[in-house]
Amino acid sequence: MQLCDDTGEKVPTGWTVTGASFEVEWPKDPQVASGIRSHFGARRFAYNWALAKVKSDMDAKRTDVSYPSTPWTLEALRKRWNQEKNEVAPWWGDNSKEAYASGIADLVRALSNWSSSKHGRRKGRKVGFPKFKSKRKDRNRVRFTTGTMGFEDDHRTIVLPMIGALRSMENTRRIQRHLAKNNARLLKRTLSQRWGRLFVSCQLAIKTSVVTPPSATMSKKDPRAGVDLGLRSLATIADSNGGITAIPNPAPLRATMNERRRVGRNLIRRIPGSHGHRQAKAKLVKLDRKAVYVRRESIHQLTCYLVDNYSEVKIEDLNIAAMGRSMGRRALRRSVSDAGLGAFKPTLTYKAERAGVKVVVVDRFFPSSQIHHNCTGRLTGAKLAKRLICDTCHVEVDRDENASLNIRDWSVISCGPVGSSALPVPRPFGTGGSCDDGMTHHRKRERKTASNTGGAQRGKNDPRASENEARRKNLEKGASSE
Repeated sequence: MQLCDDTGEKVPTGWTVTGASFEVEWPKDPQVASGIRSHFGARRFAYNWALAKVKSDMDAKRTDVSYPSTPWTLEALRKRWNQEKNEVAPWWGDNSKEAYASGIADLVRALSNWSSSKHGRRKGRKVGFPKFKSKRKDRNRVRFTTGTMGFEDDHRTIVLPMIGALRSMENTRRIQRHLAKNNARLLKRTLSQRWGRLFVSCQLAIKTSVVTPPSATMSKKDPRAGVDLGLRSLATIADSNGGITAIPNPAPLRATMNERRRVGRNLIRRIPGSHGHRQAKAKLVKLDRKAVYVRRESIHQLTCYLVDNYSEVKIEDLNIAAMGRSMGRRALRRSVSDAGLGAFKPTLTYKAERAGVKVVVVDRFFPSSQIHHNCTGRLTGAKLAKRLICDTCHVEVDRDENASLNIRDWSVISCGPVGSSALPVPRPFGTGGSCDDGMTHHRKRERKTASNTGGAQRGKNDPRASENEARRKNLEKGASSE
């Protein structure tokens, strides 16, 4: 069994969850368009109502421990909503019940994320307690899981509960052909507004089979490739024959920055609500939309190229958030976000699974940019320099090309805490290409963490502390003998 991405619903083995998004036209009927905005407001109202109930229960629980508070579950909050909706929202019948259910479900997920983050069960940054949604900042959306949901035979019409038929700007045959063969099940639909436009996102469970590519097709592909992601070039690919392919980074935000500044100056000079203000805002939104589409298309083209030409692809396990924080200047941090590197790994994973291509994720702490591929010496240079110099053979190499070659030849040979590389371990990182204590990068990091926390948390009789101390002495003894 595998889990649904959003709702956690169980999906049988042999099925996979996928989705498709279609842009739809705003209805010309003012009453239908008003109904869509009413559904957006109903979801936001239910979210704020449930959050107010949770806060009041928490305040009452502090004063009286025996107070019967409502559990933070979708079933319990929906039951309480059904009991009080005639009083708090007598107009609730104008919208689908799914609008209120989606708002309550969003709050339940936000509370779960906050609780998991508070107790250390959630990775990443700390998640704060949910806040009330405002009409100005909240993204308009509503989710439908039940009701009349279908596609018309013209492949251009999408039907939603209580809203009716919406005209799609794209052909919907890619979903309808699966539904017509009874090898797909529609899980939910989400109607959202972005850049002033309407989008309908459909989530499907599709029956899949194990892909076994024919031997003739696999023989035409290169055995393996190493991919180094970056900012100067979106990706540098090293194939098994030693060839290097650089995929340029479109950097759509940087390309339109001058135009964005000009339109922004024009926007602040206009009176809010005027015709000129709406025109300037529409131009700014158009630039945002163009940047998103160009960034998304570049990732799709790169992943399709890798899946079509290689039978094994080795990629990096990048920490995108840490990359942005490590950049000092604001322009450099913006370049990390502009590249859209976070979408590369999940996009490549699902495409490779369908095509039968193997994807190997290189260890995060493998120093691919610090090891010379030819002599395994240490590379030195400026932090963001394109060319680096080897301390051993004094050869100048390209940072991205050298990293892609190291990633291509990477393989796991042990099962340590973070793994290790099959490449020869470089000589100690000191003067003349040698290391102070002979440890690799992740072992240094492990030792630093142990030294910072071991004295305060571990006792003298802890066997792990004595083992680490003995290991440290042996390493220092070996380094001094060298």
